Amino acid sequence: MPLNELLVELRGRYDLQFSYDDRLLSNYRVTLRQTYSSAAALLDDVISGLPLGWEKMGDVFVIFPVENPSLPTQYLIRGQILEKGSGEPLPFSHVVIDGHPLVTDLKGAFSYSARDDSLFDVKASHLGCYVLDTFLIAGSFHKLFLTPSVYSLPEIVVKDNLIERSVQIGQTSGLINLNSYIAGYLPGNGDNSVFNLLRLQPGITAAGEQPNDLIMWGSYEGTSRVTLDGITIWGLKNFNDNISAVNPFMVKSIDLFKGGYDATKEDLVGGIVRITGNTGNRSHTKLNFFANNQLVNGKVEIPISSKSSLIVASRRTFKNPFDADDIAINNLNSAENLKYRIDVVPDYWFGDFNIKYSLHGDNGNLFYISAMGASDNFKYNAYQERPRFIIHQEKYDKNKQGGASLYWSMNNGSGGRSHIKATWSELHSDYGIDRSIESIRFNILANRVDVKSQTMVREISLDYQYELAGNQLHQPAIGVEFFRNELNLTEDSSEVEYFSLSDAGNRIACFVQDEIFFAPRLTLKPGLRVNHSFFTGTTHIDPRFGVEWKPWSALKINMAWGSYHQFLIKSSLYDESGSFRYSWTLADEENVPVLRSQHFVAGAFWNQNNLSVSIEGYYKTVDGYTRFVRLRRINENVYDGEGRSYGVDVFVKKDLEDYNFWVSYTLGRSEELFPYFPEQDYRRAPHDQRHELKVAALARFLQKFHFSATYIYGSGFPLYSNYLSTNYIEPDYSRLDLALVYQFNFNKVKGEAGVSLLNALDHHNIKYSSFERIPLDQLNSIYVDAESVEFTPLVFVKVKF
Repeated sequence: MPLNELLVELRGRYDLQFSYDDRLLSNYRVTLRQTYSSAAALLDDVISGLPLGWEKMGDVFVIFPVENPSLPTQYLIRGQILEKGSGEPLPFSHVVIDGHPLVTDLKGAFSYSARDDSLFDVKASHLGCYVLDTFLIAGSFHKLFLTPSVYSLPEIVVKDNLIERSVQIGQTSGLINLNSYIAGYLPGNGDNSVFNLLRLQPGITAAGEQPNDLIMWGSYEGTSRVTLDGITIWGLKNFNDNISAVNPFMVKSIDLFKGGYDATKEDLVGGIVRITGNTGNRSHTKLNFFANNQLVNGKVEIPISSKSSLIVASRRTFKNPFDADDIAINNLNSAENLKYRIDVVPDYWFGDFNIKYSLHGDNGNLFYISAMGASDNFKYNAYQERPRFIIHQEKYDKNKQGGASLYWSMNNGSGGRSHIKATWSELHSDYGIDRSIESIRFNILANRVDVKSQTMVREISLDYQYELAGNQLHQPAIGVEFFRNELNLTEDSSEVEYFSLSDAGNRIACFVQDEIFFAPRLTLKPGLRVNHSFFTGTTHIDPRFGVEWKPWSALKINMAWGSYHQFLIKSSLYDESGSFRYSWTLADEENVPVLRSQHFVAGAFWNQNNLSVSIEGYYKTVDGYTRFVRLRRINENVYDGEGRSYGVDVFVKKDLEDYNFWVSYTLGRSEELFPYFPEQDYRRAPHDQRHELKVAALARFLQKFHFSATYIYGSGFPLYSNYLSTNYIEPDYSRLDLALVYQFNFNKVKGEAGVSLLNALDHHNIKYSSFERIPLDQLNSIYVDAESVEFTPLVFVKVKF
């Protein structure tokens, strides 16, 4: 009943006296069924939860309005991390707000809410920039500008301040953040700075100089992925390890996920490299030009308005980067099995084109359209005359790739951040090999191998993600993604088509991911990713979980476990000559199963006084890997196998004012088991390498000169021997690279000039995947490979207007 009517009834029944505002109390209704020992106890219960109070004055109970105790105010801070000078957003920067660590999104935006105070202690950092430590007030949108370090400026702007230098490791399991600024000062800086920096990291196989794939923690070819602005880089060749598939002029940041990554990441069983591109200068036109003795590269940044810009970049080789007469014959001199080796230097052409339009909003919103196209052509001709016969072999491998992405990211007033991203990418590959033996005595040409294959792989994706404002308790995010994959494969042998495949499949994925601040120094990262493939009619659930514990300021311990599936995969072909080839396939759960994998990662990271030490162990399994085995023409079959890889990475880095050093070592093992093995035991996988050691040193002197040296040692792969035997021949890998760079500044022209010495000690190395055998008979074989980088001097100049 209304409270004012209740008081009238109580007054009449118990002879009580009340004073109150009748109209006010008529707004409140109460329901009670209780016995009270006093009028005071009754009034306490009646007004409980209402904005009323009472006081007894003489014999009268006076009831009066009171204000509700104010709830704690929610203070919200929002902002964006930008590069000073260019105004470029700094994606995936690290921000610590009142002791709570956060990572910005692709446009450098962050948000955080708290109830304690409207003044926040904020520390922002990004690789290659000076750390910013400041206080910010809640309420407005803050733009924080970080100053690039000396590596990208002609002079030091900020002194006696901490710099996040080259590599950031240990922030979370399996993650390495790389500094794109410093990459240009490494040896071979010419046009492969991105991958030169990647290959120096622990857990990334550098020995063998993989031409079109990254082996991360023992991952098979095709199970890892490199993206630029979300565009998949399918496999443009990287011959001579000096021309990469990504134009370094387009790169802003590099994030490497070796394994154990959370539910927000795409569906792969290997590793992920996410490269975020520049968004362009919005104040004035900028021109960049680069040339060395193999290639030219140019970029122009054009401001369209005060908020938008356009970037156009292109590269071309202007000469064959290989020497045509580099052919050697080595007699391995075995009394029972005489083998001859021919080192063939191939012909190679490469070109690409990038264009990107970006629009920046006042509150940190970002919109861009990015597109790229590229092609390459690798071929060689081998010829050798023997006493009784002549060997002929011709091979070509052509690739054309195109892709585009559209990205729109928004910040709302409540601190939430969302983005919509659409991508398209596809690859067209043509492969052919013609091998024949010509008899001199009988003048007969016997065709041994005549194979031509064409591959088209395409992916279209659309994803939406929403991330709520972080607070003292947690940082949740949700998302939904759609994928369409298309695949066409054909293969001819002696002009007869014996294999043709055309498939297309759709799938949808959704995820929920949270970051729970369980205790001041303990963070839990639970996540769940669910995939439904309309192509196979199956649903796959992938739980993932991570733990980050910081027992004290200098030490951090990370652990992660996750389940992963992959639907577009590269199957391998193992032929009678002992060679491996790889081809894209779409899992259908009949002939090609969906790849399944589990990752277990644990590590510790210590950082104090500019000395960083990291140790990280991993154990990864993969099930459902498909291999087409052609041991003889009449013995062809497809097998499903399983693999496992495990090992430990050790990383030590020391940063000084003008010097930067790091050492990384990986001890690992990759094994596989297939039904066609002579014995049903795990054997070393083709890409297994037990030891790999990497050393890098960079120094600046006399303000303008930069010297760097890198060294890589690998213990070798079993791929170079008869794969089904146990008599492995494992040539080791050893390569020392040196570089000297001079910075100059003439009026409005800034630039660099330098020289790199690749493989300075001229150690004879062998490429991992360009190795082939040409069997002549039971006793004789010829080994043909595109030799890895020999001693190669490179002179370059880079100018910026």
